[in-house]
Amino acid sequence: MTLEKLCKINKGPVIKTVLVTGATGFLGQIISRDLCQDGYQVIGISRSKIPKQETLKNFEYIRADISDTKTLAKICNDRQPDVIVHCAGIAHQRMLHPLPDILYDKINHWASMNLAKIAGKANPNLYFIFLSSICVYGEIGCINFNETNQCNPTSSYAKSKLAAETILKVLFQTKCIRKLDILRLAPVYETDWRLNLEKRICVPGNWFYFKYGSGQQKLSILARKNVVDFIRFRIKADNSNHACSIMNISDFEPCSFNDMIRLMNSKSIGHKKPVFTVPFKLINIASQIAKCCFPTKKQFISSCHHKLVRDIVINNQRMLETGFKPRHTITNTFKTK
Repeated sequence: MTLEKLCKINKGPVIKTVLVTGATGFLGQIISRDLCQDGYQVIGISRSKIPKQETLKNFEYIRADISDTKTLAKICNDRQPDVIVHCAGIAHQRMLHPLPDILYDKINHWASMNLAKIAGKANPNLYFIFLSSICVYGEIGCINFNETNQCNPTSSYAKSKLAAETILKVLFQTKCIRKLDILRLAPVYETDWRLNLEKRICVPGNWFYFKYGSGQQKLSILARKNVVDFIRFRIKADNSNHACSIMNISDFEPCSFNDMIRLMNSKSIGHKKPVFTVPFKLINIASQIAKCCFPTKKQFISSCHHKLVRDIVINNQRMLETGFKPRHTITNTFKTK
């Protein structure tokens, strides 16, 4: 089934060139591939070696560092992309081997700003799609929080993403770029890439599963195919309007920890593993002990604790109001391996 049959597409100006940063990454490589298949001229940039997409006729790969403004200026001035899908960035914070805060700012914040400024100068009609995260809201678990809720990020990663959002909105307001989409992604997963789910229900090494309390805690999650389809949908539906949109992006419905364990702990995915139930009281005690042992990591430990025991469910109504209907679920993703 084609994307056009899934949703109503508004006719807008023909977009010829799309620049995808992080084109060899988990999201960027599939976005690049599918946009090529849609007929766009796609330029992929990343620091890695030439990816598989290089074999596609309308794909050009440039090995580059997004923090290198001279290289970005040459690429944007020479190719003048109509759309930028900005996937590149440094991912989540690590406890034992944390990256310096300045590195998150350099890549996630300042490089995003420089890219938008440079590309907007080369093409004032630029459509900029920025992949952010629901982490910008902070780690307080709740149900149905939306894009108007106050952001209170706690990790260096989340702070750098919110800082990038803020400066990109300024660039939009000053008409440096014509159109801006800020997509706050729920934790992304795929059949062969389950880290965002496993870290909530598996022990290190994935030897067995943990069910915390009743296991009924709900989490908004996002199939990789859904975010790729949504980006394709937005680009196809683009018109000449000057618009800025901030949207939570997730699967149609959240998933409980019990359902995650049931679907991932199957022979079709891998070897079945034992499941152990951990009472909330024990988790609370373990969290307090960890804070005493690692006093400089209290905020990180609290963040991990909240992710295990609380619901984290976002309101995706703005996404749905665009006319996009996410087809993929955790159930059909893992059953179609």
